[in-house]
Amino acid sequence: PLPPFIVTLGMLNVAFALTHIYSEEQTVSNLPGPLTALGQTFPLGKTDITYGSLVTIALFLLLAYALSSTGWGRHVYALGNSPEAARLNGIRTSRLTIGVYTVAGLLYGVAALLLISRTGVGDPQAGQTDNLDSITAVVLGGTSLFGGRGSVLGTFIGVLIVGVFRNG
Repeated sequence: PLPPFIVTLGMLNVAFALTHIYSEEQTVSNLPGPLTALGQTFPLGKTDITYGSLVTIALFLLLAYALSSTGWGRHVYALGNSPEAARLNGIRTSRLTIGVYTVAGLLYGVAALLLISRTGVGDPQAGQTDNLDSITAVVLGGTSLFGGRGSVLGTFIGVLIVGVFRNG
């Protein structure tokens, strides 16, 4: 079988191609209010925070809990560490793999919604250059590209590091 990382990068290119075909390479502006609501800000002390940031923090906490404190999370780590050992221990690896990709797809959709909310436009070019930043953040956070090791907290710290270098 193909390595999951390579399949993910391949599907990324397929998704971008479909986005260009569907949008006819046109940027969509004048989005309805609900699509931009998460990009609105509210004051918190001396700074403004977007509502999308609250969604991000909530998802972070949910995933951190799910991966560290549930059987599903332990199975995900087992699958990433050694799919064959996981299968031999009774984990339905095919079903779990589909579930993990489903959760990842849901999170990609939420990320796209947050980007649209923040920028106020639907741009078929958006996000195409963020791949390397995402991979860098995950690796800096201690996740192995070969699976089985890493944490949501480590990835979050990696995201903060990349964000500081990218945005100042």
